[in-house]
Amino acid sequence: MSSTTTLPVSHANLTVEQFLEAFSAGQHSFTHLTLKSANLKGWHLPLINLEESILDRADLRKAILSGACLIRARLQEAKLDQANLIAAELIRANLQRASLSGALLASANLCGADLTEANLQRASLSGANLNGAKLRGANLRGVNLNGATLLGTDFRDADLREVDLDQAKLGYTIMPDGHCLIGNNEVDDDPNKANVSLASISAYARLTKVFKGA
Repeated sequence: MSSTTTLPVSHANLTVEQFLEAFSAGQHSFTHLTLKSANLKGWHLPLINLEESILDRADLRKAILSGACLIRARLQEAKLDQANLIAAELIRANLQRASLSGALLASANLCGADLTEANLQRASLSGANLNGAKLRGANLRGVNLNGATLLGTDFRDADLREVDLDQAKLGYTIMPDGHCLIGNNEVDDDPNKANVSLASISAYARLTKVFKGA
């Protein structure tokens, strides 16, 4: 067996070339990897495990990351436009100011993820789990949220133009104007209650079970 395929990549500090060589040789687990500003545009990396990796400002445009594990990964200001992240695990991932326009995130798990000021224009989030996710100031214009779960999701100051929430599951969802939707057809018209609800309601507390004890 070659040294490449037996490389202990967990916690390793690999170059982009070493990382791609190891992946091409059959390695799929790269936890705690640091690849800031890496150029991975268009690469096919399905089912890869990048848990707790640092990929700030990485170029992953049009990359195939379907089924990837990006739990607690850091992707601040990363470029993920038109990337395929279908069914990816992004629990508690940090995607602040990331660009995901036109990205495919159907059935992705973004529970507790931080998407503050991210650009998700025209992205597909159908069936995605956005429970407890933070999308403050995010651009969600034209996003597909059919079948998405939005329990305790924070949309304050987000752009939700051209977004249909009729088929999404809402519960204690904080809308752009600060009002808290208790259910699909119930509105708490006191914006000052939003933070209190998010912190104390039992429905939100139950979401911690989804974090898998993280």
